[in-house]
Amino acid sequence: MKKPLVLLFTTSLLLSFTSCKKEGIDMAVINKELEGCYNYFMGTTNYTEGSLGFGLTRDRLTKTSLCSIAATGFLLASYPVFVEEGYMEKDRAKDIVDKTFDTVLRIQADSETSYEGCISHFVDMNTGKREGTSEISTIDTAILVSGVVTAAQYFKDGLVEKGNTIWGNVNFNKFTKTKGGKEHISMGTSSPNGENQLSPWDYYAEQLMIYILGAGNPNLEHRISNKYYKNITKNFGSYDGISHVYSWYGSLFTYQYSQAFFNFKRFNDPNGINYYENSVKASQTAYRYSKTLARNYKTFDSPAWGLTACDTPFGYNGELGTPPRGFDGSSASFIKAQGTVAPTAAIGSMPFTPTESYNALKYYQSLERLNSKSYGLMDSYNLNVNGVEWYDPDIIGIDKGIEVLQLYNYKNTDFVSNLAMENPYVINGFLNNGFIEVK
Repeated sequence: MKKPLVLLFTTSLLLSFTSCKKEGIDMAVINKELEGCYNYFMGTTNYTEGSLGFGLTRDRLTKTSLCSIAATGFLLASYPVFVEEGYMEKDRAKDIVDKTFDTVLRIQADSETSYEGCISHFVDMNTGKREGTSEISTIDTAILVSGVVTAAQYFKDGLVEKGNTIWGNVNFNKFTKTKGGKEHISMGTSSPNGENQLSPWDYYAEQLMIYILGAGNPNLEHRISNKYYKNITKNFGSYDGISHVYSWYGSLFTYQYSQAFFNFKRFNDPNGINYYENSVKASQTAYRYSKTLARNYKTFDSPAWGLTACDTPFGYNGELGTPPRGFDGSSASFIKAQGTVAPTAAIGSMPFTPTESYNALKYYQSLERLNSKSYGLMDSYNLNVNGVEWYDPDIIGIDKGIEVLQLYNYKNTDFVSNLAMENPYVINGFLNNGFIEVK
C-alpha cells in the first residue's frame, strides 16, 4: 500500500472553527445535561462503605450488577467536574476517589480478574471479580487509568502517588500481537494467564491514550517502546473537502476519548499530526455527512447529527461512523441502523464543533421521549423504523462519562484534559513517542 502523504495542520484552520466559542451558547442547556449525568452516576455507582466493589459504576442503567471499568474511569475523571460545579463537596469526592483507588488496587492484585495490571472489561459491581468470560482489556484499562491520573492530579495529597502506583502496575509489554510483520499492542487477552491475545491495535482509533500511558509509565520496567505508536496505520482521507486521519469505523467516539483526558493541542506527533485539530476536522466531517443522510433518514432532518457506537433497534452496533473510514459500510447491520442517532456523538464533540454540538444538544432536550426523568438523555433513538419511532430505554455509562468530560472541557476551557498534563510522566509519554510540543 502506498504510504499516505502526511500533512501539517494549520493553526488558522483551527481558529476558524473555534473563534466564536461560547457565543450564542446558553450554559443552562449544558448544565442541564451535566446535572443529569451527575444524577446518573450517583444512582448507578456502588457507594456502600466496606464493599469490595466500592466506587465501581455500572456498564449501563439496566444492568444492575455489571460494572464497566471504562465507565469507572470516566467517573473518576468526572469527580473534579462535580466538585467544580458544586454538586459535591471536595472532601467527600476526594474520599470516594481514594477508596475507589483502593478497590482498583485490590482488583489488580486478583489473578483471576487481572493480568499484568490490566483488568477485565466487566467485573461484578459488589465484588470486583471478573464477570463471566469478560476479556482483560487494554483500552478499558487505559480509560480507567486515565481517569485515575486525572482525579489524582485534581485532589493530590497522596492520591498522586497512589494513582501512579495503579498506573505503574500496568504492563502493556505483555499485550502484543503481530500483524503484517509489525508488532502492536493487543486489545487484551481472553484468559487471565495472558494466553490467547486478542486482535492488535493496528489502526488509529481511541487507543492513543495507551501509547501515552505506556511510554510514560512511572514504572520504568513497564514502559513500552515508541515502536507501537509508530506501527499503527495513520491513513489520511477526505470527505467534502476536509482531510484528516481516520479510524476504521469512523465512529465519533474514536476521535473523542483520548482527547477528553489529555490535551493533544499541545503536541504534534513526529509527522506533524495534531490530534486535537484532527478531531475538529473529523467532527466537521461527521456533521456534513449527517446532513446528507437527511435525504433518506427522518432522524437527520433536524439539528441531530453524528454517528457512533450505540444501541439501535436491532441491537448494539459498533459499526456506525462517518467516511472517510477503513470500513466500507456495506454490511446489513450497518445499513439497517443508519437512521439511529446517539446524542453522545455530537455532545462528545462539543470542544471541536461547539455550535453544531450545542444545537444538537438543545434539540435532543426538546424530544420528550429521549429525556429520562432525572438522568438526562437516553442512549439513542430512531425516528423511522418500519414506520415507527424508536427510543432506547437504556443509558450507557461510558456515554455519560464522555459527555461530562467534553461538556466541561468546552465550558471551562480544557479543564479536564489539562489535569493529567500536570503529571510529568504524562508529558514523558508524549515525548517518548516523539511528539513535539507546539510553541
